[in-house]
Amino acid sequence: MNPRELRQAMRQRRLELRQAMRLAGKQARERLEQEPAVRRERARRRLRRAVGLAVLVLLASLLRCDCGQPPPPEVPKVEAKEVVEPKTATPVPPPPRKQPLRGQIKSQDRASYQGPERDSAVWIDEFRLQVAARSPRLAQCFTGSERPGALRWTASVNPRSGAASDHELEPVGASGELRREQHECIVRALSSPLYRLSAPQGDSLPQRVGMVIEF
Repeated sequence: MNPRELRQAMRQRRLELRQAMRLAGKQARERLEQEPAVRRERARRRLRRAVGLAVLVLLASLLRCDCGQPPPPEVPKVEAKEVVEPKTATPVPPPPRKQPLRGQIKSQDRASYQGPERDSAVWIDEFRLQVAARSPRLAQCFTGSERPGALRWTASVNPRSGAASDHELEPVGASGELRREQHECIVRALSSPLYRLSAPQGDSLPQRVGMVIEF
């Protein structure tokens, strides 16, 4: 027997064994169904299935009855109220206008006062001329400045002694800040030597004098 015939014989044998197993299984089931115990168990299962189906049908019918449409909600009754128009308020008349009070005061003559005549401070002009005469010394304090400027100077001047003190120096316009050396140089030039002023006898107290110095 060649290999091909052997394979065909084996295939045929397997088919026969399958058919024999199917037939044996069918016969075993038929014999099992004929047993009384199996018949009772199948009858019991059919009974339980029928009872369960009946219970489900009963529950469905009860739910259909209970789940009806709910009654419509009650609509609250709204009573129409009568609209009362507001009464227009009676305008209150304005209070009577008061007449302004008018009065007249008699004019009174004032007493004339005439104080002692005070001599004009002639020494101030002398003081300014002497400050202008110190321009060369002041110019030396600004040696090296790039552009000209102005300086506001205020000091206390004693017209009797010609001494100047309490100096205040403030640059005017675009002038820069004064250096410490420049400040000391300007104060020395403006305070020494003393000024020679022809002040009257009454002008013995220092007076505050200010002027603008250009450089």
